[in-house]
Amino acid sequence: MERKLEITQCSDGEKVRFTVQQLEGAALDWYENLREGLDDPEALTFEEFRAAFRDYYVPASIKELKKEEFRTLQQDNKTVQQYLTQFTILAHFAPEDVARDADRQRHFLKGLNSGLKIGLVAHDFSSFQSLVNKTLLLEEERRKLGEDRKRRMSQNVGGPSQRQRGTFPQYSRQTVTPYSRTVPQMPPPNPQTPRPSTPIQPMQ
Repeated sequence: MERKLEITQCSDGEKVRFTVQQLEGAALDWYENLREGLDDPEALTFEEFRAAFRDYYVPASIKELKKEEFRTLQQDNKTVQQYLTQFTILAHFAPEDVARDADRQRHFLKGLNSGLKIGLVAHDFSSFQSLVNKTLLLEEERRKLGEDRKRRMSQNVGGPSQRQRGTFPQYSRQTVTPYSRTVPQMPPPNPQTPRPSTPIQPMQ
């Protein structure tokens, strides 16, 4: 309901009247008793109405648990917007912790992930809202850098540099016949051919 009221940008008195219209039964009876105890019911602010409603309907033990939950709140795997929403809800249970804008900034920074916090702690912000805006911008920049890094890595897969990382072309294996030394065979000696005998001429 509070989100709807923020979107419509109602005045403080309009927020109270709109919320009261949603009450019925015991809750409406509680509001009537609250009005009767006020010197000027029309001067009741929405923050006062909300605090009174919580004091009446939320047990003290639950409020203490929620206060401790706020003080130990961490972003973890939540987006900045999700973390901000939970931070805003729980902060209502620890109003003394966020009484000043500087206190609210300090608690918000404390729960951010270190990757975002390191880019913010060295700066001073004029308001809590300016801190939130800067945090959202920083988160978006980190998201884009991560996407660019993934895209470059995917483009390199299968490219020419792949062989440089140890992938080489495959060659077929061939069987190599061991070298054998062959001794040339000498031809067998030819049998000696007898020379023809010259007839001896008788002496004259």
